[in-house]
Amino acid sequence: MTVTKAPEKVFKCSNCGGPLNYTPETIVCVCEYCGTVNWFSAGRFEIFILPTRSRDEVVNAFWSRMKRDPDMSKVYGEIELMEVQGFYIPVLLGDVSARGGWVGFKRITEKRGKSYVTRTVTERGSFDTQQRLAVEARREAAEYGLQELISQAKSASDPQPLAAIEWKKVGLPVLNAEVLSEEAVDELKDMAEDELRESIRSSKGLDGFYFYSCETNVNGFWILLVPLWSLVYKYKGGMYRVSVSGYNLQSLRISEPVFLSQRIIYLAGSTLTVVAGSLLLPFLQHGWLPLGLFILASAAGAFLSSKSISDIREEKWK
Repeated sequence: MTVTKAPEKVFKCSNCGGPLNYTPETIVCVCEYCGTVNWFSAGRFEIFILPTRSRDEVVNAFWSRMKRDPDMSKVYGEIELMEVQGFYIPVLLGDVSARGGWVGFKRITEKRGKSYVTRTVTERGSFDTQQRLAVEARREAAEYGLQELISQAKSASDPQPLAAIEWKKVGLPVLNAEVLSEEAVDELKDMAEDELRESIRSSKGLDGFYFYSCETNVNGFWILLVPLWSLVYKYKGGMYRVSVSGYNLQSLRISEPVFLSQRIIYLAGSTLTVVAGSLLLPFLQHGWLPLGLFILASAAGAFLSSKSISDIREEKWK
């Protein structure tokens, strides 16, 4: 018996009839043929876009960076650019106001005579602030350099309404947005509360909170389409990745091979941190400070050791 599958439903653009890259989680899809916004949800919001630089400009920026890099410039002639792709990432931006108060504590270790004494200090404060936040507008976003791109998108000064763009000049596919308006509000509120809590904890040097209260309000939110370019290059059989913001060619992330000189530096650093940690061992019973320094030295040694045996290192593109 032959079972015939029902034909899959093909979603087409409401303007030009072109096929849409639709998934069950898609909220809004921008047609890659004509730029028309196709909504799959009743909750709609404004969409803006940042114009992208051309493919040639992105490629030239890549080669320029390789020439400036002290290590990569030595092997410049052995680098082969394998792939260059650009696409638009939907980023959710919102203006959030927050007010509240907190009571926190921090532990201070002091030396008294030949011993160390730890005491707990209580601090309190309040806040009333506004901030612009940004988060990916996709449920499963794993694009290389995405978080760095989102950080840059918050400060973009010249976004344009999508309707004002001549779509033929865009020339890049657009990834679908998958965040409902209700989810957007909740996401921005949670982010504002978490970022403020961490900012207070870090700036005040707190070890924790006895009490933290934060009341948030989302004053407005929108989708910003930001161009991300992804490049893949080859060096001596290894494949490496580069990501760059298409609207200003600013740095995101780049992976590079680990050269012998760098392995030696990592190994030397690892050895020094291990030695420093061993020197702290006799003082661990004298309070939190020696213990904290020992843990820090151990973590640094493990990190540098792992870097020394890795074939790939990552840097911010400068």
